Amino acid sequence: MIISSYLKSLWVRNALLVLCSLAFLAVLAKAGLSYQKVTLYEKAHASYSAHDLIKAEELFAKAADITVISYGDEQWNSLMQELTATRQEMESIQLQARSAISQKQDAQVLETYERYQAMRQKYTQQGEQAAFFQQLSSHLGMEKEWADYYTAALQEAKDQSKANLAQESYQNEMFIRTLVTIPDEYFGGGQQKQSELASLFQHYEKTKLRSLTSSAPFEDVVARTAKSLRIYREIGMNADWLISQLEKYAQGEINLSIRQKDLTAFISQSIAYRKIEDVLPRDSSVLAAITRHLESRVKQAEQYIQSRQFTKATRLYQELNALMDTTSLIATAEERWLDYDPTRLLNVKYPDKKFRSVFTGTDRWGTKLYAFGLEESEQRLYFAAKKEDDSLTYLELGLDDVDMKSAKISLSDLLGNKEAPLIMIEAAGKERPFSYTGLLPVPSENVIHKRFAIEADEFSIEDSTHIIVKNARGKGEQEFALFQLDDTGLVYDRKIADTVTSSEEEATNPEQSNQGEYPSDLPPDIPYEQSGQKPHKIAVYAGPGEEYDRIGQISSNSSIQVVTDLNGWYQIIFAGKEGWIRAPQPAP
Repeated sequence: MIISSYLKSLWVRNALLVLCSLAFLAVLAKAGLSYQKVTLYEKAHASYSAHDLIKAEELFAKAADITVISYGDEQWNSLMQELTATRQEMESIQLQARSAISQKQDAQVLETYERYQAMRQKYTQQGEQAAFFQQLSSHLGMEKEWADYYTAALQEAKDQSKANLAQESYQNEMFIRTLVTIPDEYFGGGQQKQSELASLFQHYEKTKLRSLTSSAPFEDVVARTAKSLRIYREIGMNADWLISQLEKYAQGEINLSIRQKDLTAFISQSIAYRKIEDVLPRDSSVLAAITRHLESRVKQAEQYIQSRQFTKATRLYQELNALMDTTSLIATAEERWLDYDPTRLLNVKYPDKKFRSVFTGTDRWGTKLYAFGLEESEQRLYFAAKKEDDSLTYLELGLDDVDMKSAKISLSDLLGNKEAPLIMIEAAGKERPFSYTGLLPVPSENVIHKRFAIEADEFSIEDSTHIIVKNARGKGEQEFALFQLDDTGLVYDRKIADTVTSSEEEATNPEQSNQGEYPSDLPPDIPYEQSGQKPHKIAVYAGPGEEYDRIGQISSNSSIQVVTDLNGWYQIIFAGKEGWIRAPQPAP
């Protein structure tokens, strides 16, 4: 399609007309806005001259929003801009204050009030600014809003204090913080506020403390009083009077527990009081009393140890561990207990087992202490030892072929040597009167070697490697035979003589015992009565010391079977079980 030159000229003309119209309209709009700004400016100036600063600032702010032209005196404009900034800040404070007041956020209300007072102080000496601040504050009603809020808050806080005391309910104590956040002027001044609050808080806390001490446990009284002390410290109130009241109460309660020798109560109270050290003075008399009594109980435990009352000592240390670390003291007590009574090696490791024929001693098999015994129900020998490096070793060995009910246990220094003797077990045999078992513990290898087991009529040791056996089961029957002990066990060597008949043996030696004759470290059955003494009753204890339970008594002229002796005590067979008696002292 071909456009003619005429049409093209029409289009250009129309476009120019549109542009000219738009430009004209823009000029008219600018002129109108300029006129509006000048009018607002003049009205603002007139209001300023009439000392209506709020109206002047409002009109000036509207004029300032029109930016098509600059107009007016720069100095006056600067002043009015400062008034606008002041208005915006005050409106922001009022908005935040109303939000905090509606939610009863005392701290936030106080913050807005303090910002408002800071502004008041700032503009006090600034002429037009001070006047504008006063007019705007009155116009916005800011001070009345705070006055209404604080007057109500003051009355509510006092009412809450009285209600708590009347109902003896102290869960809601927010009134304390509320009272502190109320400005001084609502009390008549700063000094009057301090005086009134100090009187109110002292009356409240002393009444509350009396109520709590008459009904609540010690721990609750201490915890709740400490909570109050922390609040007073946070709000900057001196509460030394409350600390004195708390110290007096706590001292009385803890002294009562000490006098009554109630260690459980003392420990519980001490734990509770130590938890509030952050609110107590460094020279707290109660904390000092706790430390002194704690030290005295530690000394008491040491005295228990010295008197060999180890159970009491360790129990006391364990109780005191709640107040101090007694781990090392308990370990030391355990070591001394083991030194005195090595049977504890077994008792601690196997508290539920019942041992019989327990042997203890020192310096054998490369150990400092050792203890071993038979457990009848399990048909086992249990061995415990403390090595030179203080480590503990526990070994055990099944003895299914040994009659535990008749078993007797001893050590033989001849078989082996004094440092590494054999453990000998004599019991009733199946085909012979007796069975004999030799065991060698090797703690360094964590094993107990069964060196030999043999049944015979009699058994005697010649030297460290040779044994004479009468009528042994198997090789050596019907003869006195010499056996040699080597790495494989007992090996038949040769016949020494034929055995005699029972009637001939009784005729030639009617008093000869048919029991084994191997050496033993233990005394045989002995009469306990000493020469020149009248028969009397002897107390039997469950362990080698009077701190153990007393389980019965025997007559001093009884014939007793001694199983072992330890630190001046005999272990005996008593009423079918084991007991301990003091070893008799030589007659003067």
